[in-house]
Amino acid sequence: MPRPRGKFDSERFENTGGAPEPRPAPREYVLPKELDVTGLPEGEWIARGVYRMERRFSYGTAYGGNVLTPPQESGAALKLWGGSECPVFLDTETTGLSGGTGTYAFLIGLGICAEDCLRVVQLFLAGPAWERAWLEAVENELPRGCGLVTYNGRAFDLPLLLTRYTLARSVPSWRYAPHMDLLLLARHFYRGRLASCSLSSMEQNVLGLRRSGEDVPGSEIPWMYTQFLRDSDASPLRGVFYHNTLDIVSLAVLQRKIAAMASGDCGCAADMVRAGDLWASKGCALKARETWEAALGFTRDRHVALLRLAENERAAGNYRAAYEYYKESLATERRPVRTLETMAKIEEHRFRRPADALAHAQEALRWLERHRIFKDKNWEADRASLTHRINRLKKKITRGPGDEQGEIGLNGEEI
Repeated sequence: MPRPRGKFDSERFENTGGAPEPRPAPREYVLPKELDVTGLPEGEWIARGVYRMERRFSYGTAYGGNVLTPPQESGAALKLWGGSECPVFLDTETTGLSGGTGTYAFLIGLGICAEDCLRVVQLFLAGPAWERAWLEAVENELPRGCGLVTYNGRAFDLPLLLTRYTLARSVPSWRYAPHMDLLLLARHFYRGRLASCSLSSMEQNVLGLRRSGEDVPGSEIPWMYTQFLRDSDASPLRGVFYHNTLDIVSLAVLQRKIAAMASGDCGCAADMVRAGDLWASKGCALKARETWEAALGFTRDRHVALLRLAENERAAGNYRAAYEYYKESLATERRPVRTLETMAKIEEHRFRRPADALAHAQEALRWLERHRIFKDKNWEADRASLTHRINRLKKKITRGPGDEQGEIGLNGEEI
């Protein structure tokens, strides 16, 4: 509604000798909300230059090789990593990928949890002149007490939005809300296993989703919006709206997948070990140990779990338990050099058995010599370290049991 004009001041009127000129109403209250824009999907103008669209995805709907389920439970399961019982999945499309004050978001997608569906609300900014109203519309959509879930949002989406709020002399309600960047968790589980940890790679290789030809590559989106600013034809942007919608739904499904893996619902020992590592990174030692022990139920990569348990026992000073785990892992390790060398250290410095330590070091050196053809960047360094250890142990054995002083390496560890 128009701003109040205040009371009429008769004394001021008399002093001027004439009737006061009426103040023009502010421009935003004179102009209609609608712009002369063609090609937009079904939706409505909610403010001058701000267009709102909404789609609903029912829980239980198949999505790639998965099913969309209520995200509240999986969000709560990932609370240590910024998850929330009231998650809002957020993704933006912007005028550039480099950031900076010249880059702004022209489309935001918000995945909001309803009782029976995921509501994907999209707010489209028809031009930079109406950005303040667009930011206000974003605020109006966010549920009270929600947490944000993004993909690379920590580095891109949220800093960019925060810059826009700052330029508009405003502070976002989500400034100190919980935030979970699923890219970090996806990298934890899939770095080194997939060529890329981009969201499109997660969709194809983890969620089993193939997008239709309507989708557009993210790199083409900025210039498509620039073209829209020239001709006000939003028809080519329909692929951008589709792209943004699927990004939001993919975040909800990926959150459930990662929460299940973190909870130990994994298909291989390698995933179970990574899940244990995740708990260990948050100081949850008992949960981490339980997860590593559960990984022993698998055959392939079982030695990785054994090594984690060994390292855990060794860090706690339980060298005999650690030694047994190391010993068991040798049966399935593909490159046992590090384990044999660690066993040699324990034999020499903890069990005071230099002869057994020498035997383990020599076995590790023989393995290296037999696999000379598979030299890598660590081969020469490992061989030099083992040769030094063997020569020192031989001298120690020759001198007799009286000399039990271990040498200390540059990193402070006994060698």
